[in-house]
Amino acid sequence: MKCPVFLPILLLTACVGRGQLDRQAPDLRLVYHDLALETAAGRAALAARVAQSAASFCRTYDPRDYERIFALGLANSGNCPGVAGIMLARRMPARVRRAYQAGRRGE
Repeated sequence: MKCPVFLPILLLTACVGRGQLDRQAPDLRLVYHDLALETAAGRAALAARVAQSAASFCRTYDPRDYERIFALGLANSGNCPGVAGIMLARRMPARVRRAYQAGRRGE
């Protein structure tokens, strides 16, 4: 009688691919509170952190994982860093976004 109970469990575990259970969701995070955004060096550091965070996100992002699609622009690996940077900028307060844009321009 044990066989009918274990068969569905065995079939369910076979449906989950290797690595899907332990894979973490990609994280799009940015810390900027320690930067002096009123200086050119602070703005440049902010722009560098955005680029670094976007690149890190794109290394772990899998566009074929339909449960974790963030934006369609991320599906192309060439577009991913730019789109991820835009997504980060949208989350920033207005003064931080202005500092980021100035940092990208080298101001």
